[in-house]
Amino acid sequence: MSTSATSNATPQKRQEPKLPPSGVPFGHLPAFLPGSASLVEQLDRRIMVVLRDGRHLVGVLRSFDQFSNMVLEETSERRVLLVKKDKETICYYTDIQLGLYLVRGDSMVLLGEVETEDTNAGEEKEESIAEGTEEMTGSGLLGGSQMVEKKKKLMREVSLEELEKLEEENKKDAVEELTWEFDLDLVV
Repeated sequence: MSTSATSNATPQKRQEPKLPPSGVPFGHLPAFLPGSASLVEQLDRRIMVVLRDGRHLVGVLRSFDQFSNMVLEETSERRVLLVKKDKETICYYTDIQLGLYLVRGDSMVLLGEVETEDTNAGEEKEESIAEGTEEMTGSGLLGGSQMVEKKKKLMREVSLEELEKLEEENKKDAVEELTWEFDLDLVV
């Protein structure tokens, strides 16, 4: 009996879980990932990418590599038009469907997450713009509370044909676009 009791009492070595080649345990992400590795937080989320040529792409990030090359699914190019009417500026936009899109990392200027579009909420948003509904909000900052007017919707979605028609109608009154030549501005 003593031999079996001693064999059971010997401690067995605990097996350490195997780590992936990256060294980060499965299911654990550090608070900060340097370089393109930080894109892992945006995987499977809807993002907007601004390219060096000024185009805006909106799509779902599916994959990326160490050079920040990205694969976007359900991608569309977002075209934006700012129109001055009286004292206010109205922003119109349209999305042109592109499908699956590969973006080179060196052509990307800016990347950010955008809200997913809701088809049912689209009708309500357009109605609130047409009615011009406004709400009063208070800002409780250090200086005290002040009542300010706040528009419910800042941008209005239109079709491509409507956007092109608005561009033609408002060429003379259009807001000047900021032209930024990324390649030439940094030349010394």
